[in-house]
Amino acid sequence: MIKPKISVIVPVYKVEKYIEKCVCSLMEQTLDDIEYIFVDDCSPDNSIKILETTLERYPHRVANVRIIHHDVNKGLTSARNSGLAVARGEYIAHCDSDDWVESTMYEELYNKAVKENADIVYSNINMVFKDHCEVCPSAAYSDDKTVLMKNYISSVWTCLVFAIAKRELYDTHSLKSPTHLSYCEDFWLSVRLFHFARKIAYVNKAFYNYNRMNE
Repeated sequence: MIKPKISVIVPVYKVEKYIEKCVCSLMEQTLDDIEYIFVDDCSPDNSIKILETTLERYPHRVANVRIIHHDVNKGLTSARNSGLAVARGEYIAHCDSDDWVESTMYEELYNKAVKENADIVYSNINMVFKDHCEVCPSAAYSDDKTVLMKNYISSVWTCLVFAIAKRELYDTHSLKSPTHLSYCEDFWLSVRLFHFARKIAYVNKAFYNYNRMNE
């Protein structure tokens, strides 16, 4: 079976107000060869019903969508690991279900990865508030791996959601989201991915919209 170019893992829990916008942004990506894995972390609201209803608008994507259901609520990191366990993509991406992405995000990141033969490609992030939006640059890029790692570790935004990383990095180094952490879990994993990456590339655009209206 041919691997998808990217697997996008989306944990779902108590996001009924936001998940429709998230799903639409994912289904409307300009990159066709994407696998979508939604992980229902025992959400007690209408999130999954809204997810399923929204997916009906995109019949051409149905074959690329999987919905996994947890029997009990396990938390964000466990949900991400459940998605990772079944992901088939060449690259892994993460998206939180109360956020949304620009339509060219995964195509541009993947094309950059191919062009640079990169294990990781990262970008910038939009902080979306009720009345304004702020572009937050990621760590300053450098071809010097040591400098880049110093920049990344000391930067404010060390998140998984605005990057793609080769599945091979996870497999070779037995990496997954740390279930013992409920804070800065992104930092724990992303720094390790950056450390083991042979080649890292950067796209100086903000594709990922981080929802700061969700209290």
